[in-house]
Amino acid sequence: MTLRWTRPANHDNTDAGINHRGRPMLVLGLGGFMHDYNAALIDTATGRVAMAEAERASRRKHHTIQAGEDLMAPIETCCAALGVKAKHIEAVVFGHADHFACKDAFRKLFPKARFADIDHHRAHAAGGFFASGFDEALVVSLDGFGDGASCLIAHGRGNTLTELSRTDDKNSFGLEYLRATFHLGLGGYGSEGKTQGLAPYGKPVLFDAYMRHIAVDESGHIVLAPELQSTSSDLAVEGGYLNTQILTNAFLDELGPRRIDPEPMTDAHNDLAASIQKVLEEVLVRLCAWGKAKTGCDTLVLSGGVSMNSSANGEILKQGMFKRIFALPMASDRGIALGAALAFIHQDLGLPRFFALDHVFYGGACEDKAAEKAMKKAGLTPRRVADPYEEAAQTLAKGGIVGWVQGRSELGARALGHRSIVADPRRAEMKDIINHRVKHREWFRPFAPAVLAERAHDYFTFPEGVADLSMMTFTVEATALAAQQAPATVHVDNTARVQVVDGRTNPEFHRLIGRFAELTGVPVVLNTSFNDKGEPIVETAEDAVRTFMNADMDLLIIGNVVAESVRKG
Repeated sequence: MTLRWTRPANHDNTDAGINHRGRPMLVLGLGGFMHDYNAALIDTATGRVAMAEAERASRRKHHTIQAGEDLMAPIETCCAALGVKAKHIEAVVFGHADHFACKDAFRKLFPKARFADIDHHRAHAAGGFFASGFDEALVVSLDGFGDGASCLIAHGRGNTLTELSRTDDKNSFGLEYLRATFHLGLGGYGSEGKTQGLAPYGKPVLFDAYMRHIAVDESGHIVLAPELQSTSSDLAVEGGYLNTQILTNAFLDELGPRRIDPEPMTDAHNDLAASIQKVLEEVLVRLCAWGKAKTGCDTLVLSGGVSMNSSANGEILKQGMFKRIFALPMASDRGIALGAALAFIHQDLGLPRFFALDHVFYGGACEDKAAEKAMKKAGLTPRRVADPYEEAAQTLAKGGIVGWVQGRSELGARALGHRSIVADPRRAEMKDIINHRVKHREWFRPFAPAVLAERAHDYFTFPEGVADLSMMTFTVEATALAAQQAPATVHVDNTARVQVVDGRTNPEFHRLIGRFAELTGVPVVLNTSFNDKGEPIVETAEDAVRTFMNADMDLLIIGNVVAESVRKG
């Protein structure tokens, strides 16, 4: 069947999604009603796209909508980016079909707009496929839950997405990965990346035991045995991931009591992390193999929150199953607004495709005057420089740590050189230094290498032309040269979540790495997001200065404005 829009229950929108005159429209997509509230605004007349995440302004990581809050903040950000007024928005599209109280609030905010509900996994799938630039692809969306489902496999072709398989939330593997993360004492939703980082320190001794309780059946559904299912089905509510009953099951309970931080991490904990990671990779391989056999497609799109697991994506890349792969960089609910808007525009309005995502720099920019003002207010001594790249590269070459803010900020969970903390990768101890002194987080968590595109194959092993490696969506093998010259960015299993930096799509960061290479002979820097533990990536100059003051960095550069740490003074 072809996924089509259906009218929201209890709301008379008989003309929703129909523009008989073919007149241009401003279409607003909204998503993340359980977590990571975000907006996307698309002008169908020009093809311009704006996107914004609420957490960047609220400073609440994984921003959950709260009763009575101002819902307009990310919407106004999008309007400002396109130079339009919110009152001119004609269609509002929700990336959730379930009822949420905030939907009623949005209807009051836009009383003249047309409204449509897009199934959650259809929004995930549409965001990946319609942003991929592929004319045809197998689409696999895998997450925790949404609108009663946890996995969707679809065949994308032109403007259509044909559903092939849908797994319900009772059999959610995304939730099982989260349950293991919770059992390890690493946190709840949003902490799954910690489990991924811990996995290489263990052995997958529980893999066989897990796989006796998991199957991908002949219809492409994930099937979990009762031992792996949660004790609650109360999922689709605001803050649903806060229901701790969904984070337990019989299988994990039999392993022993849940670790409570700061209890020490043992070999058994490491082994559980290694096991659940290997199981994820196996399940994803089986889903993709089933979908490829069903469609004959040699092109793959990955979306849904589980696709934020770069190691699993890397395993698909390594398997060589597909000639081209696109992993949406904001594959979690951070990308739901974009997916909802694109699904509505291309499938329901029937407009031709126009969008391909080749970067994520959709956020705000920092002016030099704002940087100077924020620095002075914090007691720093700002100075304007003609060449911030030289300043940064010289500091990095001497082993310093730099807070780096340039251009428009990145959308999504990963900093790609516009809101980054950058360091010298040649010092193996730099990983521990940044984890402990700068980001105040767990010792085992790795950092990504950012490498010049023209030198990437010297340092990392990956097939040419199969996947876009510019947005930290794939983990690949490191070469001996990387282990020798950039050890701080190579994980204990000799892998790295690499960022290949191209001068066309990311010229500022490319220039910085290039200058560092001229000074040191190494075309790689350590790159991590500019934030402290538990906070979103910095957006404004004020955010950057505040985080810089609380972290042990050497230099802050915002645009052309530089300030040294007062700790170093």
